[in-house]
Formats: sequence, C-alpha cells, structure tokens
Amino acid sequence: MTVVVSWTRKTQTGRELWVMSDSRLTGGKCWDYGPKVFSMGRSDAVIAFAGDTAWAYPLISQVTSYVESFVNLRERAVDFVDAQKKIIRMLNDSLNFVSDAVDESLEEPDCTFIFSGYSARKREFMINKIVYNSKNKAFETRPPKRVNGELLTIIGDDLPKKAIYHILSEKEKNFKGRGFKLDMEPSEAFVKVLLSEKYREIGGSPQIMKLYQNMNQQHVAVYWPPNALHEEQKIYLRGRELGKYEALDNPWVFSPYESKLYWHDFSPVEMQAKAKADKQPQLGLASYL
Repeated sequence: MTVVVSWTRKTQTGRELWVMSDSRLTGGKCWDYGPKVFSMGRSDAVIAFAGDTAWAYPLISQVTSYVESFVNLRERAVDFVDAQKKIIRMLNDSLNFVSDAVDESLEEPDCTFIFSGYSARKREFMINKIVYNSKNKAFETRPPKRVNGELLTIIGDDLPKKAIYHILSEKEKNFKGRGFKLDMEPSEAFVKVLLSEKYREIGGSPQIMKLYQNMNQQHVAVYWPPNALHEEQKIYLRGRELGKYEALDNPWVFSPYESKLYWHDFSPVEMQAKAKADKQPQLGLASYL
C-alpha cells in the first residue's frame, strides 16, 4: 500500500510544490521498488496514487495516454484547472469498460489519487485529492487542507497517514500561534514515519517530485537510508537504486535527515575516476607473502 504527501512551501526565490511517497507495493509480498509519483504528460502537473495497483496503474496509464494524445492538453493550452476536469471525466468514462468481474466488489475502484499542478490562469498551485464515491459511482475531487496560506494533502493507509498528521499537529501546537509554516515539515514527518518501521504497508526509499512556478517539474533523487554513514548511503530515484555508474542530468540529491539538497558530482570525469578505481587490483595481505 502507500502513503503520499503533497504540499506547497515558500522559498527565497518563490514558491514550489512537493510530492513525496514511499516505494512499497504489497499483495502477498513486499516489493520496495514501485514508482508511485508520475508526470501526467505535461510539465505543470503531477499525479500520485495510493491503493490497489490493479486499478491505479491502468488508470494512470490512461491519464498519461489521454494527455499525450491531444496537443492542447499536452502543450498546456488548456489550463490545469480545465485539464483536471477533463481527466476526471475520462477516468469516470473508463469505468464503463470494466466487465466480467469475479466479484461485484472488484467492479469499484480501490484507489485514491493526488492531482497536483500549477494554474497559469489563477497563478497559483493546486492540490486535489481524487477519491471514488461509491454512492455516486464516480471519481470526485476533495480540496486540500490549508495551513497558514500553504496547501497540504495526504493519502494512503490510515495508520501512517494519521501518524504524519499527528506529528505536524504537534509541531504546529509548539509554535503557539507564532505563524507556523509548512516549509519542509511534511518531509520530516514523512521520513520519521517511514523510518519507524511500524507500518508494514509502507517502505523503501522516498520518491520526490518538485513542481515550480515556471511550470517545470523535476524528479529528485535521495540519499538512502539517511541513518547510515554517508559513504554507505546509496542514491535512489523513483524507488530504484542507481547503478554504479548511472549519472543523472540533475546533480542535486536530497538528504532526508537534513531536508536539504546537495550537489552530487555525476560528471564524466568523476564517473571515469570511479571506474578506474574499481579496476585497480585490491592489495591484501596475500599480496605481500
């Protein structure tokens, strides 16, 4: 299963939107390798899911295919606000093609989405939870929580979701009305709950997507696990550990413990130096005997 948190924050240069999820897929086993945060085929929007992958993955594929197939949607001629309405209508239309279920309960979607994006028309970020209303038999939007001018939405399994909300609530109480700001607090709460290992439903490395006011987005790699020595940490992107010589075009890597981005040298010179060092013979005691 899953926990996903999406929020906005103010920086020295403007505002930005974050989406963060875990990487665990379950269903008779735990597989800490599953992508859960996706581009929607346009640079001003992000979609993430929680719930049954048998529903979520096909529906996300439909969303991406739908957006990429129409130039006005793909190139953002249609504002995010209107694009979201079209996508929800498409999701509901897609339910008409479900048939031959072995049980009636399998005919209703068991998944929830977060649609996050930037509206050029409104000049503001938007975060909406998309839930399935079994009474109306349709996907519907739910507004985010507002925290002193910023937006916050969390979806996923109840226990880890409540744990994150509890941590944020306690931090807000400690400010005692002195203008609590979200900033990187949701990230810190998310990582704390993920590392606690109290919840079988979540696991793996965090997945991060950032969206900027210039309507560009970026998947962000993370150093993981954060409680290991730096030289023992691996770099993960979208739930997958990078191979030994895999280089990213974005050199900034997120440190979850510090909630900071660090510049990582992925240059060809550095990668060649690593390869050369690995080819050097390892001299052990036997070499001197």
